[in-house]
Amino acid sequence: MIGYFRIGWISEYRRNGYENISAFAGQRFIYYRGPQVKLVSRDPQFAKEVLSLKYGFFERHPDDVAMLQNIVGLGLDNLTGEKWAIERRTLNSFFYQDVLKALVDDMVSSCECELQKWEEACRLGGAVEVSVEEDLNTISNNIIAHTAFSADREKAKEIYRTQRKYVSLLFESLDSGWYWIPGFRYLPTARNRAMTKLRARFDGLLHEVINDRKKAVKKGDSESYGTDLLGMMLAAASDSTDETAPEFNLASVFNNTKLFFFAGQDTVASALTFTLLQLARYPEWQDRARKEVLEVTADSDAFDSDAISRLKVVGMVLNETMRVYPVISSISKMATKDMQIGDLFIPKGLVMEVPLAAFNQDPEIWGEDVHKFNPERFENGVAQACTNPQAFMPFAIGPKSCIGKDFAMMEAKIVIAMVLRRFQLSISPNYKHHPCHSLLTKPKYGLQLIMSRRS
Repeated sequence: MIGYFRIGWISEYRRNGYENISAFAGQRFIYYRGPQVKLVSRDPQFAKEVLSLKYGFFERHPDDVAMLQNIVGLGLDNLTGEKWAIERRTLNSFFYQDVLKALVDDMVSSCECELQKWEEACRLGGAVEVSVEEDLNTISNNIIAHTAFSADREKAKEIYRTQRKYVSLLFESLDSGWYWIPGFRYLPTARNRAMTKLRARFDGLLHEVINDRKKAVKKGDSESYGTDLLGMMLAAASDSTDETAPEFNLASVFNNTKLFFFAGQDTVASALTFTLLQLARYPEWQDRARKEVLEVTADSDAFDSDAISRLKVVGMVLNETMRVYPVISSISKMATKDMQIGDLFIPKGLVMEVPLAAFNQDPEIWGEDVHKFNPERFENGVAQACTNPQAFMPFAIGPKSCIGKDFAMMEAKIVIAMVLRRFQLSISPNYKHHPCHSLLTKPKYGLQLIMSRRS
């Protein structure tokens, strides 16, 4: 049985809660988002079929590709087939543990600058209110600028600011619902014109960075493209700019750099924002995580990969936060051919929506305490945390899971550890709790915390 109903231009079920919809539409239902027909299923096995076992027969809807391409390019996230396989193989080596270990010091120093501002505010005012969301975005940007664009940090920061403005306007358009009206995005409205200018500026800056590195090596001003992520990609790339060529080339570098800018900053910043919120809301877990940090780091910022791997409680808190507040609420894929999945016939063109937020709030998967914040459930890992470990997918599952998962978790653990070592956190009375979903989950009114220096 499949429930059926029509939802204007936006996914209202994500706003009002999956439970409210499934109460009358059933555990799987169909709805419209603009011209797209979507099938939502609460069955984790169905999600496994779509994202893993039959991943080769599903891809993003062309409308979604067009929307995301302006943010993340035609990189790994939007590619399929042989081109995707070539780029995934090339990029995998850049995220091996030996490579990530060398990035720890850069991550620590990138975080230090913003935390010093918080320390100065506390020194002058004792316990102070800090709006941390934007600062966490800045920290994530600094980390990407250091690890991926070490020789071009200032230009990387300008690229980030331009992208942020573009994404903010895109979120407004998505939330209004107008974006999904066919053809609306091409009308010369004030917002659409502003987005076009920002996109051109963003792409232009990125091409400048890439071309400057190429010229420096060609002229002999530099012996290599550098040891950061951009340098490694350039060293592996051919000079072709054909986006469709079955090779890793300069077009691949450009598109995947756009992807890493967005995925490496906004997603991690979202997870960090809600993690600090939960630590402030649950002081017993804040104390427990801080105790672990002090035991592992000996009250210093001299992190190494071994120390980070021993931050078990911090990892538990992160996982539970990503369960309660998933960075993305769902994953959508379109069937590229007619097929059968279980008892369902899936026609070509139907979009499957995997409801991550619904899985994370399902008592049959997580138990009767599903609505409680309980990092203890992850004490023995994800496999023991729930009845179906594959239902928990903060980084997706299958061959197209997030390539930067280990990078993101390492960054998040470092930032949380450095914050806990310095500050006591509590919720500000000015904080308004209103998580909202667009491309990413964010606090609608920001996150205001009261911070004080640890005694």
